[in-house]
Amino acid sequence: MRTIVALILATLSARAACISVPSDRILARHLAGAVPLFQGIDPETPVGFAPVPGTQRILPGRELILLALRHGVIVTPGSVIPDLCVQREAHVISRDEMKAALLAALAMADADLELMEFTSQALPPGSLEFQRGALNKPPPSTPEAPVTWRGRLIYDGQHSAVVWARVRITVERPLVIAAEEIPAGTVVRANHVRISRGRQFPFSGRSIDSSEVIGKVARRSIAAGQRIVPGALEEPKEVARGEKVHVRVVDGLATLSFEGIAESAGKKGESILIHNPASGRNFRAVIEEKGKVIVRPVPGA
Repeated sequence: MRTIVALILATLSARAACISVPSDRILARHLAGAVPLFQGIDPETPVGFAPVPGTQRILPGRELILLALRHGVIVTPGSVIPDLCVQREAHVISRDEMKAALLAALAMADADLELMEFTSQALPPGSLEFQRGALNKPPPSTPEAPVTWRGRLIYDGQHSAVVWARVRITVERPLVIAAEEIPAGTVVRANHVRISRGRQFPFSGRSIDSSEVIGKVARRSIAAGQRIVPGALEEPKEVARGEKVHVRVVDGLATLSFEGIAESAGKKGESILIHNPASGRNFRAVIEEKGKVIVRPVPGA
């Protein structure tokens, strides 16, 4: 028979401050400090389930006495245990914890990560998880803009809570910069660009060098000093509007050749409008290669 434990707590408040427990199960050892009766019970004895984070659970004092009796503790008649408030242990994630988790997920030694703000609510103990695929990208025009990165806090092995961080992530890379304004439709020449080094978002697309820029055509106007990205350029067209082209008309075994003027621009394989200066008529032809088009009349046309 265990030692009789006297407990008289009638003068205590029925709703004392909440006891924080570190897991999803309430064990006898979690309550032993507030309920001396439970010091006579195996510390690992389950008392019940802990409430979900952010909520509280009230354990009636009468049920606690009955639990002690079931585990062989003799309770002095008239002993009273007040109702106990239980909640999940929680803490606010520290800046160091958050940054360490982000850097581990980023796994880029040369990256500079600036943590602007992050989840501020109290959460249960657990491990932070972030995936690169959940990292938002900044606009191409402002590669150093802060972005949101969402992740999870895994706790109790199977539960999770959403967490987030606002970060600025950059790496130093060689950049191709417009040395002067490049109007839309302009073929980029060597004097149009210069090479510089600057910081950019690491996943905003691969870096390009001048050899990949020179000879391409600007899709849109590029301001002086602006970084040139692949999406701002396109391959030059084999035929430009207003250009003289060699026209070849093939009809069965017969072939006719003459010179025409392109009324529209296009690339190899595209159909464009051609003007015949001799007849004054326009017709469509397919671009074969630079400066050359072909016409294959439809039978009966």
